[in-house]
Amino acid sequence: MPSPSLEPTVFNETLTVADKEYSVALPSSTKEIRFICRTLFDVRFAWATGKVAAPTAPYLTLLAGMEYSSDDNDITAKKLYLASAEAGVVVEIEVWT
Repeated sequence: MPSPSLEPTVFNETLTVADKEYSVALPSSTKEIRFICRTLFDVRFAWATGKVAAPTAPYLTLLAGMEYSSDDNDITAKKLYLASAEAGVVVEIEVWT
């Protein structure tokens, strides 16, 4: 059984420009991640660069008002890539290591 996550880190990533890719470097040994859009807009996200600015599969969509979460991971040296069709979107991200 995996050991419980012990340390939270919070990011507030502002997607200032519409349809521009932003990246968030996750702490090493990230075990859990949760994120939500503070404003009510969809957010595109991917684990690889070049997928979200001009939507290019594969990417995922965090629908307005929804939360993404993933537990029991071992994410090391990963980046989360984000974009939105709306400018000024704020994505609240919580990770546990």
